[in-house]
Amino acid sequence: MLPPPRSFESRSGTFGGYEVRGWRYTEEAAWHLKVRLTSGYRSENAYVVEDGEFDPKTATVEEKMVILGFIAQWEAASPNAVTDSEDLDNFG
Repeated sequence: MLPPPRSFESRSGTFGGYEVRGWRYTEEAAWHLKVRLTSGYRSENAYVVEDGEFDPKTATVEEKMVILGFIAQWEAASPNAVTDSEDLDNFG
């Protein structure tokens, strides 16, 4: 018999010219994220973030600020669905 599926959480959002997409298993603390600039064509940078530590450690200061801000909001929220989206540029 197969083990029960793990709980999965996926989020995305935009802020300060960046688009962030991330997911994690709710039983784990690590977020798996992709971040890119929203303007123009740019490749995505992928990171795993756990307890504020980035792997790989190549994130820019701006990427870190945006990503950590999203993680804080995502973890504080109680999502109604498996996925949702936030646009922090439009928050009042």
